[in-house]
Amino acid sequence: MNGFRNFMTGRYGTDQLTVALIILGMVLTFTGDVFNLNLLTLISYAAFLMSIYRTLSKNIIARRKENTKFLHYWNPAKDWLSTKYSILKSNKSYKYFKCPNCKQELRVPRGRGKISVTCQKCHTKFIQKS
Repeated sequence: MNGFRNFMTGRYGTDQLTVALIILGMVLTFTGDVFNLNLLTLISYAAFLMSIYRTLSKNIIARRKENTKFLHYWNPAKDWLSTKYSILKSNKSYKYFKCPNCKQELRVPRGRGKISVTCQKCHTKFIQKS
């Protein structure tokens, strides 16, 4: 164990971009094998090699910049997916719709009939069927 620790001293290691590259490689490998697309399998090997390169790299500053750039695009996408998942999960209890004025997404409990809704962002009042 100390030999591996000594080997990894001064190297970058894993981060979110490396994990994303590994997951991308697995998805491409699976898709390439299922549909018999050799090009996807080759691209997956490139993703795996890039993740190994990033993990063993000694240029920590460059790898950190790459990860920061990746997170700049990944975090909004992750937040959007998380929001959509929570909407899908609570779809039986709540109804979702957009404010006609500011397009803010609002939620009301289901089964209340027609109710008066006030948007918390722009304070527009309107009638909505729940």
